[in-house]
Amino acid sequence: MEYEEDLKKLESNVEKMLSSLDSAQGDKVKLQADITRLELEKKGLEEQVKRLKEEKKNIHQRVSGLLGSIEKWEKSAAFEAEALSSANVIGKEPSEPVQGVLIGN
Repeated sequence: MEYEEDLKKLESNVEKMLSSLDSAQGDKVKLQADITRLELEKKGLEEQVKRLKEEKKNIHQRVSGLLGSIEKWEKSAAFEAEALSSANVIGKEPSEPVQGVLIGN
């Protein structure tokens, strides 16, 4: 039986290949679980980014509103200061004290 040794080698190789296939299938299952977990994590991170962008936009709008209010106040204060200096140059005192108003959100 000269083929006996060749058949044993073939059987051994087939068993090794089947073992490798089992190992590869186990790895595939683990990798698919990792992919699923990472996709869920990605989705959560995308939602967090979206929420943070909305928050940033809201903060930007509020700060812009505050800056606009400050600029209006500065312009009115400068105008009132100019009016006071003009009144003092003429020799008249203003009839009422001047107050600035800060308008906020």
